Order: sequence, then C-alpha cells, then structure tokens
Amino acid sequence: MMGLQAVATGAGLEGGEKAMAPLSEKEMRREEQRKFELEKLRGIEQQAVQRGLKLGNRDRLKAAYHLTRAWQKANEAGVRKEAFQDAIFARIRRSHQSRREFRLNNWTLRRGEDPTTQPHLLDAYSTSSTPQKALEPYLVGLAVAAENCGEDPDDWKLDMMRDLSVWSRVTASTDVAPPDDRPAETLEILLKALCAELARRNRLDETFAAIRRMNCRWDMFNEKLIATDTACMQPIESPISPVCEDTLYFEEMFPFPSIPLLRVPYFVARSEFLLSPESALRSWDAEYLARGDGWLLDNVVKDLADRRLCIPADSSESRFAKGTLAWFREIRLCIAPGGHGGYTSVLETRPYLEARFADDLPFGGRHHVIGGYELDLERSLFYARNENGGPVWPHICLTSGESWRITIPKTPDGGLPLEEWAERGSASPGWFFEADPVLHAGEVHYEPWYLSYTPATAPYLRHWLTGDWHLAGEPADCPWSRGNFDWDDPQSPWNKDLPPVHELNFPDFSHATWIECCLHNGLIEDALQAKIDRLKEQTVRIQADWHAARERNANALLRRWKAKTDSMETK
Repeated sequence: MMGLQAVATGAGLEGGEKAMAPLSEKEMRREEQRKFELEKLRGIEQQAVQRGLKLGNRDRLKAAYHLTRAWQKANEAGVRKEAFQDAIFARIRRSHQSRREFRLNNWTLRRGEDPTTQPHLLDAYSTSSTPQKALEPYLVGLAVAAENCGEDPDDWKLDMMRDLSVWSRVTASTDVAPPDDRPAETLEILLKALCAELARRNRLDETFAAIRRMNCRWDMFNEKLIATDTACMQPIESPISPVCEDTLYFEEMFPFPSIPLLRVPYFVARSEFLLSPESALRSWDAEYLARGDGWLLDNVVKDLADRRLCIPADSSESRFAKGTLAWFREIRLCIAPGGHGGYTSVLETRPYLEARFADDLPFGGRHHVIGGYELDLERSLFYARNENGGPVWPHICLTSGESWRITIPKTPDGGLPLEEWAERGSASPGWFFEADPVLHAGEVHYEPWYLSYTPATAPYLRHWLTGDWHLAGEPADCPWSRGNFDWDDPQSPWNKDLPPVHELNFPDFSHATWIECCLHNGLIEDALQAKIDRLKEQTVRIQADWHAARERNANALLRRWKAKTDSMETK
C-alpha cells in the first residue's frame, strides 16, 4: 500500500494533456495487440509468483541469454553487480525459503554464448543445474535492468517471452488469489487523504480554535452553530484519541464537519401518531412559556392516557394517523483531529428517526423527525430553543415549508401503540446499539441518543459498508447510491471521472461501491466542502457578533463608572 499512500499525500499531475490525433487503423490494431500481450504477460507473471512456474531446458537457456544481455546493458549504464543482485532479490515475491541473496551467475550464460545460434549449448548444459529454471527471477531481472537503462520493462519482458515456448502454449488458468483486505485498506487511505486535504485546504484548525474560544452549542438536527449562555459543548480535542468516544450526548457535541454514509435500521414498526401543524400551537406555546414547566406537568401529564407533551389535548387541528416509525443508526464520515497532530477521517454514529405516511394525507411521504431521538417522540430537546424562546419539540418539515409537530400517544397503561415491529437482534434489542462493533462487539449501549466515534479504518469500513443490513424488508439507506442520481445520463455529475465498476476496489454493488464511486466523481468531496463552508460562515458571523458585543458591553461599563464619578463630583 505504500504506493497508494505516496499518491494520496503527494502533489497532483501538472500541466494539461495535448490533444492527440486519431489513431489510424493500423495503429489501433497495434494498440489492441499490445494490450492483449500485456494481459497475457500479467497472467504468466502471476503464475510465476503464485505457482512457481518453471522453464524447460531450452527455454531456460533462452531466458538466461536475455537476462545476460540485459545485465550487460545495465552494467554499461553504471550499475554495479552487487546493487543489481540486491535489487532483484528484493523484488522477488515468491518465497525465498533459505536463500539470503540472489546470485546472478546462476541465471546467466557465459560471454558469447547464444542458444539461438549455438544449438550445441542444449547438450552442454543438459547436466548442469544452472541456469536455473524458475521464471520469476528472469522477469524481475529484466525489469530492473530496463529501468536502469531508461527503457520500458514490459518491452524487454515481452521480447524474452516471445522467444519461449511457454508463450505459445495454452497456459493453465492461474490460481484464484486468496481473499485479502486490500479494498478496505485502500478505502481507508482514500478517506484519510481526503479529510486531511480538506482540513489543510480550509485551515480547519483556525475555525475549530475560534469555536472553542466562544460559548456555542451545536444544533445537530439543523446543523447550526448557536451562541449560548449554557456550558454544553464538550471540550474534546479528538473524538478517537486517547479513547474512542461513545458517551457524547448529541446536544453537547463538537461540530466536526460530517456527511452521512449509511443509515442502518435498528427498529421498524407501524404505529398511530398524533400530529398538529405548528401554526396551530402558537397560542399554546405562549401559554406554556408564560406558565412554565410546573403548569405543563400539572395539567398535561396527570393523566397517562392523555399524555401529550408536545401537543395539547384540546388542539383543534390535531389529528391521528397510522404510519411507520423507523429508527436508524446513521453512520457519518467526519473530519476530526486524529489526536497526534493533523486531521483524519472518523466514523460518527448518531440516532436518526423517520416517520412515513400515506401520500393522501396532508403530511404524506417520508420525513426525518427533527428533534426526535426517542421512540415515543415525546421529549423536547434539552438545550435547543426555538425563535420564540420555547422548546423544540419533535416535528417534521414538509416540502411546502409547513411544519407539523408529531408524537405517539401512549396507551392507557403507558405503553406505545406499536404494531408489526422488528428489531435488529437480541444483541441489540429495540434501538440499542453497539458503540464499537469491532473492538467491543456485543457491548450494547442503552442510551441511543448518545453519539459514538471510531476511526475510519479498514475493519470498521468493512463492517458498516459491506454488510447486508436489511431488517424485515427495511433496507439500509445509502445517500450515495447511484439510484439517487441521474447515473444513466452520460453528462450527469455521477459519471464525472468515474472508472468502470469492474475496476473498483468494491465492484460488488455494495454500499462501499457507491461511496467509492462518489469519491471518484467528487460528490463526497463537494458535500464535505459544503459542510465546511457553512460551519465557517456561521463561525465568522457569531465571532463578529461576539467581538462587537464585548466591545459594546465593555464601553457601556466604562461609561457607567464614569457617570458615577461625574455625578459624585457635581455634588
């Protein structure tokens, strides 16, 4: 993976590509022939490594002749024999067993010997163990020599292979490569590189430092930074170092820029809901604010059958409706300090609730429940206050801009009227979740409104992005699935710089496939950049207001003191 790491952190290509004239038919045939030969060469190279492909007596002499000539050219270019041997030994991938070095003399011919013009050499070497028969060292040796001579290694290897009988024979199919974690490791590198580059490009350290100097809170549902008089934001430098945070209350989080990668269903049920348009509750909200929490408890909660914390029992425009409640764990990619200097990619999980209704209802469709984090949709946010100063109750927003408050009325015994429900599993009943499903699998977190953070490393990416998370017909929701884009339009942003699916690290049409696609076409980068831009804009605005207010307040205090002094002097 070192090559990928270097590319991920290095500079981009410079300069533009010159327009090239169309290839002639002859040139196109040459290109096709070379492509075919290179594919065949790669197959033989794979056999040489995985199966230890060996050459017959005649072929080993021809291979040794090609390597002898290649070494002579490299030597003329200034390469020392010891360095040449060491380079070959370092690149040979097949097990060396007890060998500690590569000796060139075991793979070359004496000066002047040429098996193509000296047939007697076959008899002369018939009883000799050298040149040796393993094919891989010849291929590696030619590559090392060509590179030192400034030539294309594939050209030199093809020149040799065309002389060998193994080239014209139908080769047996190669062994299937054993499963490895390279795709997930590659995705880890790409996400880390993207997040680090965005943090550097946008000087996120300055924005984070400015936020920490002010007293703010983060409205997770509306993604809004708000000045506050309460001490709620946790002073966490890194959510994954020295430990991974899994008990961070969502209203006390730090606003690490993040985007959703996947929503995993944990609980789905049919239920009866009670809804009311927000506009119809303004007078009740004003009465609630005037009378305070004590009035609410005395007059609304005294009867469990009538317990409607966010919608009063006598609301004239409220209505009951059947619908579906779906509770998800949202897996998000966020940019955060890594704990050892610099920024990295981190996976954040948070609660996410949806309510769905038939299209013929005024609030029909699929809606994210703003302010909803518990199954009963009953409690308001602890810190959040709306524009009137009142609490923010669970509600849904329609495309028209209208807002409907939503709750689930309790049954006479205090239960929830849930039907046809499904849970993730016995290990995480209901909406409970594993904060760290890799290092602490099976350890269930019983307060689902808390956030959890883990590194965006290969084991976690593989766990979340390659699994089948269906729950009783409810699929996981990946916002980056190509079904959410005009992917069949060649001019769509989806198809920008997108390689063929079969060339991806994840060609299996999993959630990881779509996320990898959206790294190539830039959609994930654009989404993260938009989050950063919004956070910076809000920080600048709050910072400007703070600077102006602190100056105004300090000057007012100075004027008050001076007024007292002036008043005393005039007496």
